[in-house]
Amino acid sequence: MNTAGLTERDCILELAVQLYASRRLPYGQALRLSGLDRRAFHFELARRDISLYTLDDLQADVRALKELGRL
Repeated sequence: MNTAGLTERDCILELAVQLYASRRLPYGQALRLSGLDRRAFHFELARRDISLYTLDDLQADVRALKELGRL
């Protein structure tokens, strides 16, 4: 009996999304685990309001721009 109303595929997708959202899996590994193509995985993240661009990404970009003398 499936009281959550989720298929095995749904459970795997939920796991992949949540592990990515909590930054316990990097994007590529979460994508592979999900079994979706890149576009469908992006849609699932967007549907849940999970950003692909993190604060860490922003900070790394700012450091890189400073090192390049562009900021």
